[in-house]
Amino acid sequence: MKHFSHPHDLRTIEVPSENLTKSKTCFGCNLPLFGSCYTCSSCNFYLHKSCSNLPQSTLNKFHEKHPLRLLYPPNCTTAPCHLCGTSCSPTFTYNCSLCNFNIHANCAHLYETKSRDDNEHYVLSFFKKKLNELKTAKSEIDSAKTLINSLKDEMSGQAKLVRQKKEAAVLQQQENEMILQQRRNNLLLQCMKNSSDSIDFMGQIGTSSNYKIYRY
Repeated sequence: MKHFSHPHDLRTIEVPSENLTKSKTCFGCNLPLFGSCYTCSSCNFYLHKSCSNLPQSTLNKFHEKHPLRLLYPPNCTTAPCHLCGTSCSPTFTYNCSLCNFNIHANCAHLYETKSRDDNEHYVLSFFKKKLNELKTAKSEIDSAKTLINSLKDEMSGQAKLVRQKKEAAVLQQQENEMILQQRRNNLLLQCMKNSSDSIDFMGQIGTSSNYKIYRY
């Protein structure tokens, strides 16, 4: 297989997940190898199949003004990624030279919104405003990582509060059921005390599933 980022022919290999190692990383994303990959028999070159399928030019939701061109080592830029704030080198990067816009190929294919698994009330959204327009109480936000971590901390606290409210509601329901059962038992006991007949009845003790027979 031929790929525009490498001069030699590439062959396919399969890397089991249990063989993940940081010593061999993908030339495109700099992440450990896994699944279907391409390698060069002559060079220490590896490429995820998914990275090999990236288009050389694309329109992207994070920069809709112009098409983006794929840069690859050694031609990739050291400028920071406009989404995550870390250096684009040495990975595949989409670039707009007109706007000096750079974004990791991996970041470019992230979803604009993502629901949190632990909290159905929140959806993570990417902001399209410039980071220097967003300010905290003390200092200016200088990277998307700061913003994302702030959101994560806030939502973790909110998720904890929601869980506490749910737990409190369950406890309140259990307490109400106990009170109601106790009132029923007291009413039944009162009725039997006012009766001269011997009555068998089955009463529940607390909230357990154990029942006892009482004779009066």
